[in-house]
Amino acid sequence: MKKASWTRRFFPVLLSSLVSVLSAVSSGCDDAESEAKAAALELEDVNAYWAVRGKDREQNNYIHPVVRFRIKNSGTEEAGYIQAMAVFKRDAFPDDPWGNDFLYSVSATPLAPGTRSDLVTMRADTNFISKDAPERMFQNEKWEKISVSVFLRVGPSSWKPKLSLEVPKQIGAPGLERFLEPEAETDATPTVR
Repeated sequence: MKKASWTRRFFPVLLSSLVSVLSAVSSGCDDAESEAKAAALELEDVNAYWAVRGKDREQNNYIHPVVRFRIKNSGTEEAGYIQAMAVFKRDAFPDDPWGNDFLYSVSATPLAPGTRSDLVTMRADTNFISKDAPERMFQNEKWEKISVSVFLRVGPSSWKPKLSLEVPKQIGAPGLERFLEPEAETDATPTVR
């Protein structure tokens, strides 16, 4: 019986090792490319505020913090599959998340260089609860300051911190107040000349 040559026995092992090394190198290139794309993303038109969730049967009011923004691609290549994460924290416990939100993809199509996403709105999954009216909750002696941090990533990149700010004591998005102010009264009777 003839023995197989050394190359025939080890060729499949050598080939599978080579394939593993090449795939590891090519995925490393994809990761570096994704890291660069994620680093090139910026947040614009950032606003944070409190939204009213409503009342329960016992007449408790619920409000939760919200952050909204647009993502700008400041890079030279289009960025697809952009994920966003918002982490809300209480000032008294800065190391413990209090609430969060996560978006699997902020856009159905990749962001071209220099373009901006549609408005992205992220809401905490936790609430402040009180019998007080929502706008009066901020004066409650048990009120806690809440901050929000926003992180983005592109494909397999690591999460990149993009923003950290305190959520101001404001119900509704900035500019909403102009819709809540009563309109000037008008004379319902037309004047005849």
